[in-house]
Formats: sequence, C-alpha cells, structure tokens
Amino acid sequence: MKSKITQITAGAILVISLLGFMAAKGSTAKSKVGHINTNELWNAMPEKKAADDQLKKMQNEMVAYLEKEQKSLEQGIVTYQKDSANMSSLVKNETVQKLLAQQKNLQSLPDKANNELKKKQNELYQPIRVKMQKAIDDVASESGYDYIMDVAFGNIVFVKNESDNILSKVKTKLNL
Repeated sequence: MKSKITQITAGAILVISLLGFMAAKGSTAKSKVGHINTNELWNAMPEKKAADDQLKKMQNEMVAYLEKEQKSLEQGIVTYQKDSANMSSLVKNETVQKLLAQQKNLQSLPDKANNELKKKQNELYQPIRVKMQKAIDDVASESGYDYIMDVAFGNIVFVKNESDNILSKVKTKLNL
C-alpha cells in the first residue's frame, strides 16, 4: 500500500513537472506527448510466454524434488520408529542426527528454490525488457514524440486528446 502511494505521488510530481515544463515551453513550441500501456505490451511479447513456460517447468521440477525429499524424510522417520527398539545407542544417535540434518535441509529448500526462481526470472525477463524499451525509444524518436507516458503505472492524471497511444506502433515494430 505504501509503495502504491509512493508510486502515485512520484507520478503526480512527474506530471506536474511535465505540465509546468510544457506551460513554460508552450509559447515557443508544442510538445508531442504519447502514452503506452507497458503491461499490455509485456503480455503481448511472445518471449515472455516462452520465459513463463520455462519458469513454470523449473518450478514444477523443484516442487517434485521437494515432495520427494519430504517423502524420504517421512519414510526415514517411520523406519526409525519401527526399528529403533533393536538399534544400538550409536546407530540410534547417528540415525537421529541424519534425520535432523535432512529435516533442516528440507526446511531451507523452499527459500533456496524461490531465490533460484527469482534469479532465473530476472535472467529471462531482462532481455525482454531491453527489447521493449528499445522499441518504445525507436517509435518515440521516429514519430517525433517529446514524451511517452506509461499509463500502466498511474503516471498520468490528465491526458489531452493530442496524446497518442503508441502501443500499436510498438507492436508493429516488434512484429507482433
């Protein structure tokens, strides 16, 4: 909630600054302002779907591994409970230590898996973000825009009819 307020406040400051700049500049030249919904563009990128599929496969592999390790621990506990009456104290102690270490490792696996997934997500998403930004920059330069506002993040509080949505031009640039 706090980050949303911060984001809206930052967006409002940006728009107020932009309007002030445009008002000061208004007597000499008109700024061309466009807008785009980067969330819509992001979801239209075929590379994103491929990255999401790869991440889902990785996540499923990790879940299967965690389930296998959980079953192994449970089986070890059942075996220990069944056979502990006939074990020497050394074997009991070693078995308990092994089970405790296995349990400790199992408890840390979800965090390790999440960290690995986040790292892979960043690795897969970064080139897509760069490609999107380059296409936006190219369309803005080619079309003579002074500003492109991203409506996906609430950075616009007022848009004149003169503002153009460049989403279709960016999609064309990306052959989408």
